Amino acid sequence: MGLLKKMERGIKSAIPSRYRKYFRSSKFQLIMERNQPIDLIVHVGAHYGEDAALYEGLGARTVLWVEADPDTHEVLRSEVSKRQGACRHIPHLGLVSENSGETFEFYRFAGDGASNSVSKSTDLWKERFQQSGETGETLELVSQTLSEILEHYDIKLEKFGTSMLVVDVQGHELAVLKGSEGRISEFDFLKVEVSRAAFYESGVLFPELDSHICGKGYRLVSHRYARVPKHGDVLYQRGA
Repeated sequence: MGLLKKMERGIKSAIPSRYRKYFRSSKFQLIMERNQPIDLIVHVGAHYGEDAALYEGLGARTVLWVEADPDTHEVLRSEVSKRQGACRHIPHLGLVSENSGETFEFYRFAGDGASNSVSKSTDLWKERFQQSGETGETLELVSQTLSEILEHYDIKLEKFGTSMLVVDVQGHELAVLKGSEGRISEFDFLKVEVSRAAFYESGVLFPELDSHICGKGYRLVSHRYARVPKHGDVLYQRGA
């Protein structure tokens, strides 16, 4: 299996970069390009806003970035403030969960903080990502719901055309979605980080998350189920 994976990577690397999106197991980029403009994008677990150029290229008029870690949020705020153009970037500091006002212990991980989580890592994580375990530093953060945040910025989805919610919160994805029950089905697309194996203690696994999302009227469109990554992003479309 390892040899086959190496051969697959070798073949893909020989393909010119502009054509590689047609050969990826994820069809995210192709689907988004077919449905652009994506007028509104809400990204929970924003990190430094690395996808800003991608979102602007998809025609976004408004991007709401939500980041829980205060230090990471400062970098995010600085980065998106540099961007000028038709897209409005809104950075928001907040830990999103199912209920508002709950206190969570928030674990910082090594590296640039992209793996920070309300859950500790499992042995599987430590084996696969040996350089990115917990630093031992923790924060106490108070939760908000996504619905509250949208209301705070007076973001009404009916005022936009196509919209997408991105949730990348290291095993806490189901709690984010449950805290947005009144609004979740208003988004045209959901892009969610999933895990088919337990990388985070108490982190939601793909079957449970998939069942919840499909129960809200969405269908997995980025992957065939057999090709869903062990740990990565998938895309759902409402009513597809």
